[in-house]
Amino acid sequence: MKNFSAFLASAFPAVFLCCFGAFAAAQDDPASFHPAVEQLNNPCSGPFVHAYDGSIVGLGGQNAFRSTDGGQTWETYPALSGENISFADHSIVRVGRDLVAAFCNEKEKKAGPFGDGWGTVGSPADYQIPVYSIRSTDNGRTWSEPLEIQREWVGALRAMVATKGGRVVLATMAVVPWHHVIRVYISDDRGEHWINTAMIDMPECHINDHDGAMEPKLLQRKDGSLFMLIRTTKGTFYSSVSNNGGVTWSQPASTGIENNNSFGELMTLSDGSWILLWNRDPALPAFGYQPDPNADPNPWQVEDRTYSWIKPRNELSCAISSDEGKSWTEPVVLARTQKAWLAYAVFFEPEPGLFWITTQQGGLRMKVRRADIFPESEEK
Repeated sequence: MKNFSAFLASAFPAVFLCCFGAFAAAQDDPASFHPAVEQLNNPCSGPFVHAYDGSIVGLGGQNAFRSTDGGQTWETYPALSGENISFADHSIVRVGRDLVAAFCNEKEKKAGPFGDGWGTVGSPADYQIPVYSIRSTDNGRTWSEPLEIQREWVGALRAMVATKGGRVVLATMAVVPWHHVIRVYISDDRGEHWINTAMIDMPECHINDHDGAMEPKLLQRKDGSLFMLIRTTKGTFYSSVSNNGGVTWSQPASTGIENNNSFGELMTLSDGSWILLWNRDPALPAFGYQPDPNADPNPWQVEDRTYSWIKPRNELSCAISSDEGKSWTEPVVLARTQKAWLAYAVFFEPEPGLFWITTQQGGLRMKVRRADIFPESEEK
């Protein structure tokens, strides 16, 4: 898999590359991979979920994709209809026998007065990517009509969890003048109705309109509490905790995990341990990092309305925690380029110890065995 351009050409349909803007520089910027990584051939990039009957279900375009043989073959079912709706970033979970999905509909996207999606003019209503939910009661074959949850601007929509008690908790985003906040919704009827319970904000986050509490991930811990990982511009991921099923949340605090201002994929593995996939700066400590805001030059000093504060996303790393985030294995680099971005990872464990990993930025689709990258972390 050393020839990255050939890998992309053989593995991914052109429509996928267009939808997610696979980097134009790929032909001139080949990637290197961990030697254990293999090519993954799936009809959609995920997220995926195990349905009640054991099948694997994913969503893409306007369809649901379903495999009953561990991903070797796939069936396709219509999930959405109409010209003005399709799956963009989304989450999907199983609640009892049912599947519940929440998704962004970029076909209704409002990108602001200048059409660039980022700005500090107009009002938050000028920046929208509506979020809807759908549900399936037959393992992904048929789906309900979309139910609108909110119309505000959302980045990565990957924070949804089904609790042990059957509640679905969803974390989205919104813009307030001018930074991001996280909105939390709960449903106690498997996605038929949603209640907005909380708004999570962070103080002193006013670098520009794309600052604040962003692109969360949600997990339920063994004690039943909910853990939220939050992308920030402060140099580390932050976290917030709910002890009442998503109704109220703690003030966000630094996790000490180095974050170069990019989304972090956090999932629970089959043995109960956690896996984190993220874009990290190899020049900085991965864990226990404490950014110095007074450093000269200040790595987080930026200009208004620019991407200059987004750090390189050309290296995708992963680490495992066996104690719910208190400590982590040494990061393992899965893929690396010179410049092109490999970001917004999607993780799925189709069977214990087998990892499916895709990226929206960069268009990677790969699989790897846990034993081949983290032999010391396997459950004994």
